[in-house]
Amino acid sequence: MAAKVKDIENSRFKPEGLTSSVYNSKNPPKDWCDVSLLMPHEAIRMEMAAMNASVAALKENYDDAKDGWRILYFSQWYLDIFATVIRDHHDNEEEIFFPWLATKANVPEKFSMDHEGLIKLITEIEDTCIKVDKKGGKECQAEIRKLKELIPPFVDEMCAHISEEETNVPALLRDKFTEEEHDACVEKILKKEGTTGLRIFFPSIMIAMQEWASQEFVDEFFGSIPAPLRMLYTNYYLPDYETCVRPMRDAPLLDSKPSLSKTKCCKISFCFPCIL
Repeated sequence: MAAKVKDIENSRFKPEGLTSSVYNSKNPPKDWCDVSLLMPHEAIRMEMAAMNASVAALKENYDDAKDGWRILYFSQWYLDIFATVIRDHHDNEEEIFFPWLATKANVPEKFSMDHEGLIKLITEIEDTCIKVDKKGGKECQAEIRKLKELIPPFVDEMCAHISEEETNVPALLRDKFTEEEHDACVEKILKKEGTTGLRIFFPSIMIAMQEWASQEFVDEFFGSIPAPLRMLYTNYYLPDYETCVRPMRDAPLLDSKPSLSKTKCCKISFCFPCIL
């Protein structure tokens, strides 16, 4: 399913919308080697910015009966969505992408070392969110303090890590590999992820892309993916993101408790989304 990303004119991007510390109006992405990293990284940075905002809004003096849902929903989002996305992202690099790069290029050892440190932080945050979940969001003052202590440094380290990849990897791709070889590697990652992985991360990729790429580029990319996936995204993945995933992530910032919902399936025996 690797979408073809050909050499791209700068006019097809919106540099002011990029959150990367590497790419900007003076150093815009120029080809598939750059875009290959920006697609997942801009989505991750978007989610981390929202996560930071939610953590900053958390209060230790919540009335559990009225506001316990805020820390509960946020913690469930972290466990079910964010931590899963980041772990999968790191696993895909360690198991597929970096070994593939290493067949022709020298991959900095620091990349894998960074992963080890980041996974430790992710696990520590997970442990805190698990406690919140078990408590049903009640009497979580200690857990809220812990999240405020852990999450901003994690975001800083994760941003530094992916920026380092954006600084080093595109040149390796450009010098050593063809786009077709890259696409074959991406196919392996997508096959490993399956529809479960795509369901929780593809909406973030598409939403973030609206900020840093022109509508022409977004339409071309979306049109290049298989029709069944376009159908799943439009009818299931994006609606679920808007009515369940995003409200859980943003719970500490909301005015009132959201009514979380996911798109219901028709439940017939040959329903395509259910089969997948």
